[in-house]
Amino acid sequence: MNEIWSLRIFRWSYCAFIAWASAQVFLQGAGAHEPHARILAGVEIAAIAAFLIPRLEAAAGAVLLIVYAFASVITIAQGEPALRFIYYAATAIYIVLAHRRLTARKEPSPAT
Repeated sequence: MNEIWSLRIFRWSYCAFIAWASAQVFLQGAGAHEPHARILAGVEIAAIAAFLIPRLEAAAGAVLLIVYAFASVITIAQGEPALRFIYYAATAIYIVLAHRRLTARKEPSPAT
């Protein structure tokens, strides 16, 4: 399997996991005392759908990082560790950077 397909599979599996987890929060809610959870989950679902499109990945990745930052703050305020959001953010950053690296290698170099 080449690098392009490996990254594509990694991107799709990441997006599927995030979409599934966000859909669980959105559909089940986190209780009446946490309405922000549904809002963050809805934004996250929209961003993860856009993250599947390589042209939109940087903008969608930025939105995901903002969602993960808010979710981290809320989670820490509730007395829980936010490590999962750090992992999700690092994965999104890796996907964007790896895609840029692969794309840069494929593009012809400018004439000198």
